[in-house]
Amino acid sequence: MNAQAWRLRAVYALRRLGLPGALGALCLLALLAFVLLEVRPAAQRLAGFADRMSALQRRAAEQTAPDGVPQTPDQQLLAFYDDFPATAEIADVLAGVHGIAQAQQLSLDLGEYAVEKTPGARLDRVRITLPVKGGYPQLRQLVFEALRLHPSLALESLSLRRDKVSDEVLDGRIVFRLYVEHGA
Repeated sequence: MNAQAWRLRAVYALRRLGLPGALGALCLLALLAFVLLEVRPAAQRLAGFADRMSALQRRAAEQTAPDGVPQTPDQQLLAFYDDFPATAEIADVLAGVHGIAQAQQLSLDLGEYAVEKTPGARLDRVRITLPVKGGYPQLRQLVFEALRLHPSLALESLSLRRDKVSDEVLDGRIVFRLYVEHGA
């Protein structure tokens, strides 16, 4: 059958249906178009939302407190600040860094320590500048171990210098930032 034959059959069927039947057929075609163009994509989006919601629910279940009660954002924020050392513990952190340097047989010259307070902030920053002499592997190990043992410590800068290429001893300057809880 060609296109002309299909058109003639459609015209014949519409004349037999009459005006009410033609309007009904037109409504059925409109409904089919609506289902294909609107309902199916919306159902697919809804299925995607359901998948995302179940993933978020799983993640929320993983972030529950040991007693099974989900932590509120305020509780999570308090727990975050609890991980920082108090101002009174600065000496302990510094002693830990010096202990790591001694274990690596590094020579630490007199360091500089400066507390920087930001008004209205919950955390203070302590800038620790350490002039150091030693081999590169030992210096790298010092930085690695200090950052591993003290998560509130951040490496701000590291500069190394040697006078000759053949020198194994490096002159270095390590600058750490230690974040401590303000007033704790």
